[in-house]
Amino acid sequence: MSLAGYLQDLAKKVIKICENWKRDGKIRKEPHIYVKHKVEKFEYNKGNIALSSSFPVIVKEKWHFGDIFNLIITVKKNIPEYKKTYKHIAETYDIKEPQADFWLFLFVQKLITTHIEKKLSHEEILDIIVTFIKDLDRSPIEWNLKVWLEGIWLDIEEISIEKGITIRKPQPSDLEYEYPVGMPLLSVHYESINHPSAVLEITKRTRNQSDINFEIEKIILALQLYKIGSVNKILAEWRPKSILNFDGTTSSFIRWWTTTYKYPITKEDVKSLPQFVKMIKPLIPTDNKTGRPLSSNPIGIAILRYQDSLFKPEAIENKIAYTIMGLEALYLKANEREELSHRLAQRTAKIMEFFNEPPIKVYSIVKNAYEIRSSFVHGSPVSVKDSRKTKEILDKIIDYLRKSIFIFLQIGKEKEEFINLIDNAILETKAYEKLKKLLKETIVTTGGKTTSTN
Repeated sequence: MSLAGYLQDLAKKVIKICENWKRDGKIRKEPHIYVKHKVEKFEYNKGNIALSSSFPVIVKEKWHFGDIFNLIITVKKNIPEYKKTYKHIAETYDIKEPQADFWLFLFVQKLITTHIEKKLSHEEILDIIVTFIKDLDRSPIEWNLKVWLEGIWLDIEEISIEKGITIRKPQPSDLEYEYPVGMPLLSVHYESINHPSAVLEITKRTRNQSDINFEIEKIILALQLYKIGSVNKILAEWRPKSILNFDGTTSSFIRWWTTTYKYPITKEDVKSLPQFVKMIKPLIPTDNKTGRPLSSNPIGIAILRYQDSLFKPEAIENKIAYTIMGLEALYLKANEREELSHRLAQRTAKIMEFFNEPPIKVYSIVKNAYEIRSSFVHGSPVSVKDSRKTKEILDKIIDYLRKSIFIFLQIGKEKEEFINLIDNAILETKAYEKLKKLLKETIVTTGGKTTSTN
């Protein structure tokens, strides 16, 4: 007999005993007292949430865990199909019988707890059996994930990024939670946790949770590059369709960053954002395990410095230094030692020309930024005294870096070959036309205006 056959025979016996115990009053309900964080009023305005809450005490009737445990023990001792099934599991998967026994215990627990809450149909029992067998086979699991984001907000209800991935407005239910009276509040839903400005939802079938983490990092990187946005996660809730894997968990993340920049997603982005994410995700050089940008790759270095300038709570001059380092990783050759600021400004200006940026203005801004970076790094007084002017310089060069990153991601050429083409395009019409043709085929949407919160 197949494993599915063993499990179906066992399930029939378990359901029958469960119904008998429930009819005879052997499975009891008992009251549990909880405190609920209930959202009374909720307002969402350009990513900012205003709400009023109450904390009512509620009583929930829950099935007595001891009764359920006794029922499972009765199944183990009195139903021959139980022993036959875990022995079959041990033989089929070449594992020790105690391990097979424990896994089957979890299967029976899932059947009982689900059935006493809502009488299972034949199809629902089969679904639990299939889920259990997939767990044993180590088949891909369907993960349902909700991630709180900062740095973007929605002017529309939601946007579909790709199949199984959406970004939506936060809802009051996202912020509600409850916990038992008398128990310490170990939940991540502390008042110190920032409210999300957007919620990313992912439904994905994969074997490992790390694959989902990798996917999240890639999506967030793409969102950071679509427009200038300090986009990051502040909380994640995991829900796998599984019996042997954890039933659900919530993770919060240490908020060491500042939301310096944020941008809206509007109806104009409904088509362009999914196209951008689809195009950019596979091109980003990332670590295969963590999904973070590679520090051994010039583009990876540029992205890391871009993130430093987006997030690190440091002086504007230091953020400018990070941004200049990002541009240097892209536009300077390893062996270049002279006229670095001139070369950097000239090359950046030439590429930004194709984004309708006046080259002479770009050249001047990059040169000023380079001087600020040099003065700051060497401890000299910064030449630009007006803080607003310094912030304007940062806003400009961080956008130059963003656009440069996804140009370098798409060109399909080695770094030095592309730099040579830029240099030649400054002097030769033929090289300029070649560069123009390459960038025309390369440049994708760059998003719209970005709002700085500083």
